[in-house]
This record gives sequence, structure tokens and C-alpha cells, in this order.
Amino acid sequence: MCRFSQLSDAEKILLRDQLIRYANTVGGKNAFLRIVETIRHTSPHPLLSKTSLLRFPKGAIQWNKSIHRDNFALLSTQIKGRTEENQNLMVDEKHKLFKSITNMLRALGTLTIRVTLNGTEEGEGFTLKAFDIPDETTTLLNPFFEILFFCPITIIKKILSFTKKETAE
Repeated sequence: MCRFSQLSDAEKILLRDQLIRYANTVGGKNAFLRIVETIRHTSPHPLLSKTSLLRFPKGAIQWNKSIHRDNFALLSTQIKGRTEENQNLMVDEKHKLFKSITNMLRALGTLTIRVTLNGTEEGEGFTLKAFDIPDETTTLLNPFFEILFFCPITIIKKILSFTKKETAE
């Protein structure tokens, strides 16, 4: 959720609490931030890996399907093109890239990410879906997928350290 500042305080707290739960499953905030830094420093983008795997010093991130460069480029464009009012990645049928975007979202719709630590029992780490698809005309990016692969580290640090400021009456 790279547009963290646009959320209400209640939404920020919910996002922070869930992100802290994910971070705790991989060793805490610092361990989570190290994983994100590994993702940011990997070139080309780790989601383009043909093996659908990214190893980091204490574990690995796996996903269930490989992502082609053209789908990744289209996804990145759609993520950047969202507005505060419309977070939907799906476009109107009249859009010139409707077919390409629909095919990309259909291909990536079941993308699942699994973060695991070395030498841990099954169930350690966390799993998340890349997209939330409430209906056939709406596809929303999972905020934790966006945080893990696309948001700047500074935004992630703000999310992890967010505290509600009390207002004086």
C-alpha cells in the first residue's frame, strides 16, 4: 500500500498490525525489512525469475507461476496508473489495452507468494495472494503483495512504525 498517507488512521492501524504479524512470522521487523531490501536489490526484478524462487540469507520466497516480462511491465503500468478513487486494475472494455490487461490479470489472478525460513517447520513464514478478485470486473492488488514487491522501503518503515497521534481537545 504505497499510498499509505491517503488512508484513514483506522486503516493505517489495521495495515500496520497485519504487516507486523507477517514480519513476526519471519523473525521480526528487521528481518522483514532485510527480505524487502533483498527484493529491491535483485536485478532483474525477482518476479521475472524463471524458477519462481528468490533465496535470501535466511530463507526463500516462492511463487506458483513464472511471470513473463510483458505481463510484468503491464502490471507495473497498471499499478502506477491507479488513482485514489479507483484502485481497480481492470479497465473498461473501451480501453485500448483492455484485452491485454484482461489476459494479464487472468494469467496472474491465481499468483500466490510463499515466504519461508530455512530450517523451519511447515507452516512457518506466510503465504499471500497477489490479487483480490471480488468479481469479474474488479481486480484489486493485495496491499501486502504491493508492499513486499513494489513499495519503497521508506514507506514500509512508516507503516511498521505508525502510531496514531492523539488530538488535543
